[in-house]
This record gives sequence, structure tokens and C-alpha cells, in this order.
Amino acid sequence: MRRRAIGSMASLTLGILAADPAIAADKDSDPGSGFVLDLRYRYAHINTEGYADPGTANTLRLTLGYLWAFAPNWSAYAEGTRVYGLFGDDYNSGANGKNKLPSEGDPPSSEISGAWLQYDDGTASARIGRQYVNLDNQRFFTSGLWRQNPQSFDALSASWRFDSGTTLRYLYLDNVTRSVGHDYPDPNQSAWSLTGHLLHVDQTLPLGTLTGYGYFVENRAQAKYSWRTEGLRWVGRQELGAGALSWSVEGAQQRGWRNNPARYAADYRLLEVGYGIPQLSLKLGNEVLGGDGSNAFSSPYGSNHGFNGWASEFKSVPVNGLDDRYISAFGKIGQDWGWLLTWHDFFAERGSRHYGSEWNAGLTWTIVRGLTAELDYATYHSDGFAVSERKLWAALEYKYGPQGGGG
Repeated sequence: MRRRAIGSMASLTLGILAADPAIAADKDSDPGSGFVLDLRYRYAHINTEGYADPGTANTLRLTLGYLWAFAPNWSAYAEGTRVYGLFGDDYNSGANGKNKLPSEGDPPSSEISGAWLQYDDGTASARIGRQYVNLDNQRFFTSGLWRQNPQSFDALSASWRFDSGTTLRYLYLDNVTRSVGHDYPDPNQSAWSLTGHLLHVDQTLPLGTLTGYGYFVENRAQAKYSWRTEGLRWVGRQELGAGALSWSVEGAQQRGWRNNPARYAADYRLLEVGYGIPQLSLKLGNEVLGGDGSNAFSSPYGSNHGFNGWASEFKSVPVNGLDDRYISAFGKIGQDWGWLLTWHDFFAERGSRHYGSEWNAGLTWTIVRGLTAELDYATYHSDGFAVSERKLWAALEYKYGPQGGGG
């Protein structure tokens, strides 16, 4: 009943959350009105050990929306997303039955990717309807815009800012439309019915920002993803010499909750330290997701692609946990080019097993305002966990709209 109520309100708000953080729930300034367009073509080539042939995916994402700032502090947005398969579908999309080919999770689909009405006076804000939820580094909650189909939540979100540097946020989650798309043949994968309460507090410090959070989610479609996760996160940046030192420190614990039959406790730890000058940065990191041999820490509502390697071999954390040790180098070439190189080494958190290692490399080019090209490569070398795999993506994306619109 709650899911239908919020879904009905969402459809009446004339709004769908934009595909860009520039149109975020906590944006201070008046976003203005106008159309939003996000058009992205992507080619993917997947070579997976054990398959006779590689997979090749050509997909096009079309997102159209309209942002309406209809009164001071009030706005509404409407958006729809369609994903097209081009030039055949020589890959396993999860929906086309081509199980003899490697997989790439971008099936064709059409959906209303959000619908919201918002009030924001710069101090207090509230949004109701279907919306993207991106918290912190998007590890636990994300819009998942790496995939062609976005992930959106039927939700009520609110935030308050105080002169002390404190920001309080609360979100009630009622339903999630997942990145496999609305038209995915398995209804238990395309959308999940939730009862979620997300509490989030940011406090500005003399050095960085301290965040405390408590996420309490009951998943009525997939009980194994009903959990409570509570943690602290400290991030900051400090000028040092000719460059800047940056850091992220985070710790959390997750426990099975409500209808989850597993009564487990799993820890999460993150430590990142980086140093960079304007054209070059280096970062060392270690992310640990715990496991007890039967259950492991999970983040089904968060980003997969941005963590633990682009090949996405660890969409589900092994029951003995995951210890990801990595080093990254990234920077800019002139004003229009960006690059990234990352190496991961994967171990079990429980025991000493080595899972494998992975290289990631990326290159971006801003051709003109709103038009970008991107080339990404991932190669995972298995040491007995999953199978070795190589993936190549090439994308061309155009974004237009208020404050950058869809980008």
C-alpha cells in the first residue's frame, strides 16, 4: 500500500530526477527551467574465459526531461529513459536468453526514471517522488549512471543545513527501479519493494568533514538484502607544498534485519590517501568488506562499477569477505583530456586466499561543451576466483539542459 501511494504521488508531480548531480536535492541556487537531454552511445566488447566467442554490445541511452522552476524555491522535473539495442545483440543482456555469450548488463528497456516535486530555500529542502539517491561516494546508494538504465527510488527526502556546518538528511525509500531496466523479464530483479529509513549527518570540521549514517532497509522482494548498516566516514583535503593531500577513512557494521533470515554481522573498512598537483594525482587505498564464511557485507543499492574493479567480478562479496588493495594514478592532459590507471589486488578478508588482480585504464575527451568521448579498459586475472576476463568500452555522450541539464 505504501509503495502504491508514493508511486501515485510521484506520477502527479510532473517530475523525474535529472541525470546530473547539478539538479540535486540540496542545490542552493534556482536551477531555472528548461529541457534536459542525455544521449549516450556505448560499444562494449567482452572476452570471458570459457566462452567460445566474445560478446559485443552496442546500446544507446536516450533520456528526455523537463525541469520546471514554477515559483520561488519550488521546482518539478519530468524525465523518461529508453535504452536501444543497435546492430544486433551479440551479448548476454540477461533478458535476451543468449547464455552462450558473455554478459553485459544493459538490456533494452523503457521507463519513467523518476518523478519529483521539490521545495528548497537554501536551508531546508524536501523532495517527494521518484528520484536518484546518491550518498557520499555512492558505495551504498547510487543512481548507477554507469549502466545505460539508471537506478531510481520512489522516496521522500529532506535535508536541513545549520550555520554550525551541520547538515541533516533523512530519506524514506518505498521502491527501487533497478539498473536492469523496467522491462526486464524477471520482476524480482527489475524492481524491489522496500521500507527504508536512511539517516545521514554531515559535520564540517577544521580538517575535512565527518559523516555519520544509519541505513535501515527492509527488502520485501529479496530478503537477503534486508539489513541495517551504521558507520562513520571522514574525508578531507589539505594544501601541502605544491599540491594537496586528500584522505578518506570509513568504518561500518552491517547486520541482517527484519525479514532477513540470516543473523550475521559484517564489518566494512575503507582507507584512502592521495596526493596531487593540478595535472597528476596518486592514490593508495584499501577497502575491506567482511564475511563470516556464510554471509558477507553487501551493497545491492550502491555502485558496483566504481569499486573493486571495472570488470565487476565482485558484484556479490564472497562469503569469506573481500580485501581490495589498490593504487591509482590519474590526471589531465591540457584542458580537455583526462586519464586514469588503477591496479587492484584482491584477497579474502577471512583467511589468506588470493582471488586475483585487475588493471583498469580510462581516457576521456571533452570535445565541445556537453559532448564527451570515453574509452575504458579492464582486465581481470583470476587466481582461482571466477574467471579471467577482458572488457573494453567506448562511449560518446551528449548532455544538455539547465545547469548542464543531463550533465
